[in-house]
Amino acid sequence: MDPNPNNFCGGRYCGWLEVYLTSKCNGKCSWCIDKQGYHPKTSVSVEKMITAISNTKAENIILLGGEPLLYEKIHDLILGIKDKNIFVTTNGQRLTSEYLKNNLLGIKGINISIHHYKLEKNREITGLLLDEKILLESICEAKINNVLVRLNCNIIKGNIDSEREIMKYIGWAKSLGADKVRFAELKDDVANFVDLAKILNYRYGLNDNPYIFGCNMDCTINNMQVGFRQMCGLQTSCRCPPENPSCIQDKKVLYYDGKIYNGWQKPEKEIAMSESDKEISIKEIEQKIEALKNQLKDLERQKETMGLTAEIREFNRKLGEISSSTGSHCCY
Repeated sequence: MDPNPNNFCGGRYCGWLEVYLTSKCNGKCSWCIDKQGYHPKTSVSVEKMITAISNTKAENIILLGGEPLLYEKIHDLILGIKDKNIFVTTNGQRLTSEYLKNNLLGIKGINISIHHYKLEKNREITGLLLDEKILLESICEAKINNVLVRLNCNIIKGNIDSEREIMKYIGWAKSLGADKVRFAELKDDVANFVDLAKILNYRYGLNDNPYIFGCNMDCTINNMQVGFRQMCGLQTSCRCPPENPSCIQDKKVLYYDGKIYNGWQKPEKEIAMSESDKEISIKEIEQKIEALKNQLKDLERQKETMGLTAEIREFNRKLGEISSSTGSHCCY
């Protein structure tokens, strides 16, 4: 069963590259999906990150974390890929008008993740207290420099969890001068999950089967551009999983180790290798197998006179282990 073509997995964002700049974050969101994600042990220089991005065909680049504004070379990175459409998603804690002027000029848009219109409530959620005056100044500076501003808000039980609260948030976003708001359901957090379709009475295209009927809905509410992001049954147990799902389009994600992966990785998954890396590794294994075979032949010739049956069994065991490993290069 194929997904809706307007979904992430349906190919809507095939011209995008997500860039995971850093695992560092100054927030403490309980539902953070990156906590259980893959964190490479090594990182490459900003020059190598620029080269990796430039070598892709992606026209749209979104810089993520962690908290991407904690990436010390973000200004250099943006300058190095200025021919791309660059977007940044931040929790807003480091964002000021000065920071934006000194580091972020050249980007096309900034997404600021704020999960309540009352900033004290947002601190309870994220552990970060934002200053509304500084936030307003930052958004004004962004608009002066033709940077689109979107506020991201997760729908969380006990916080923004009703139509009334959504409308209050939209009004607050308008007062700040934001261009757009996106409301998203939580992923992998059953306790705090709120169903957007139910609280908004299935308006705006919201539905019970986002995999088939679409997980991204855009509309205009009170003269504000609003996006809704639902989670399908592959992302939350609060919905039934689709039958025989097929993923047409995987996201491309560049990690700070300089490698591009198919989708966001989990620690237990084997790490992706490039096609050239795979060919080299397979050749190395084949060479080891051939060397062991030759040693085994020598032992077999000597076994009648030297009684090396145990040694032969040990070589056979090693040979079996190496042979089986040639099928274990799960790259994506």
